[in-house]
This record gives sequence, C-alpha cells and structure tokens, in this order.
Amino acid sequence: MAEASEVFYYADSGRIRQGPYAEADIVRLIGAGTIGRDTPIWSAELVEWGAAGQIEKFASLFAGQAPAPMPVANLAFANLAVGYLSADVPVWGLFWRAVVVGLGNLVVIPAPWVNTMYYRFIGTHTALPDGRRFTFAGQPGDIWPVFVGTSLLALVAQISPYALWVTEPVTLVLAVLVMRWFCAKLGTADGSVNLRFTGGMWAYIGWIALLALSCLTIIGWAWVFRAIMRWKCQNVAGTLAFDFTGSGGSILWRTIVVALASMVVIPIPWMMRWYAIWLISQIQVSSARA
Repeated sequence: MAEASEVFYYADSGRIRQGPYAEADIVRLIGAGTIGRDTPIWSAELVEWGAAGQIEKFASLFAGQAPAPMPVANLAFANLAVGYLSADVPVWGLFWRAVVVGLGNLVVIPAPWVNTMYYRFIGTHTALPDGRRFTFAGQPGDIWPVFVGTSLLALVAQISPYALWVTEPVTLVLAVLVMRWFCAKLGTADGSVNLRFTGGMWAYIGWIALLALSCLTIIGWAWVFRAIMRWKCQNVAGTLAFDFTGSGGSILWRTIVVALASMVVIPIPWMMRWYAIWLISQIQVSSARA
C-alpha cells in the first residue's frame, strides 16, 4: 500500500494534468479504462513522467494489453496546457517586499538578499496554465557582485547627472545577467521545466535607448515597452516557449490609472498588485517542442 502522502497525477487526452489521486484511485481509473497503458503518470516518487504501463506499481494491471509506448517528447510535456501564466501575489506581501528591496538597494550591502527574496516571491507565486507553480532555486550568493554593483551604480548616478552616461549602460548589462540568473533558477517540482535567457546585452541596451526616446512622443513609450516585453519573453529558451500578448493601448491606460491612483498614496499597494498580475497574465506559454 502506498504511503498516505504519495499522490499521483495523470495527463488526459488533451494533455491537461489531472489529480492529485491516491494510488487506489489510479487503480480504479485504470480498471475503468480512463487511464490506459500509454497514459502519462507522475508522482513525487518518480523522476519524470512515464507511461502508466511502464510504471512498476501499475504495470501488472495492463497484462495482456498490447503496448503502445508514448514518444519521449510527449511524456515530458504531457502535463502542459497551452495558455497564460497566472499569479496570486498578495497585496501586502508584494508591497512590503518592494519597500524592503528599495531600502536594501539603497544601503547596498543587503542587495543580494533582498533582491533574491523578491524574485523568489514572484517566481513561486506564479503558475503555469495547468496549475503547476514555479519553483525558484536562486540564492543570494549566486551573483551577489551583480546586485551590489547595480546598487552602487544607482548611488553614483545620484551624485552627478553626467554619470548616467556611464552608469546606465553598465546597469543594463548587469540587468541582463540578472535575467539569465532568474530564468536559469526557475523550474517546477516535477523537474520538467528548464529555462535560460538568450537575449543579448547590446540588444537590451538598444531597446532601453529606444524606450527613452519614445517618451518624447508622450504615449509612444507604451508600445515600445510592449515590444521590450515580447523581446524578453521570446528570448526565454528551453522546455517552454513564451510570448507577451498585451497591447500598447492596454499598457498605456493601465499605467495612467496607476499613476493617478498613486497620487492619493493609499491605493498604491493595490495598484502595484493589479498591474503586476495583469502583466504576468499577458504572458502566453506553450511547449517549445510543439
């Protein structure tokens, strides 16, 4: 008999993850024909998704059935439903962490810890279309010189406006390193998600320069910001593919609402959450092998 804590998931014909189920429930579903020999099954005890007929616990239940092995590519992504990311960040959880990040970067030394805390919070409160939450394995010591350097550059930029010509490009280079670190440390509990950021540093500097110039048009920046978000998403490679589908107009009016509401001060925490959840919900996810 399986331990009470062991639960199983299976992927239906539409590759949507179903569960959790106890071992007895899986046996019942196999007997009813809901789960076939080639149906992908996963549990925390398994290294990866596998066909039900090839899992030791259930193999004997398919005696006499003709094997129909599923391609490896399908097993790896059987639990992925194409759709959009979702987030459930709490209002005050997001707000106080943002305040701590600002203060920590100002003091410089705590920067690696407060930034890692923030990225872990965002990552682990974001879920894939099938409901699986991301995990985040990043640690403060991974790229601590990058966080410290970014904080120091921000302080130098406050001393003289001319310093921006030097500090801003370097800050953008460090930002790309942070994006590479963040993507590399994202994953899922079942180990099926592996990501990496492939965007170039010069390309990012060019996009930010264009964003600064677009501010001269008063509203054009929103469409450039959308393009930057698409560039970031489309440069995440690995087992999943991403795209940003939000429109420039949607970004513009939401930003105006946030700016106006923030003038009253009190709504700021709610506005931050509203804007963050919307941005995340505009990121489309699909299998990179589809």
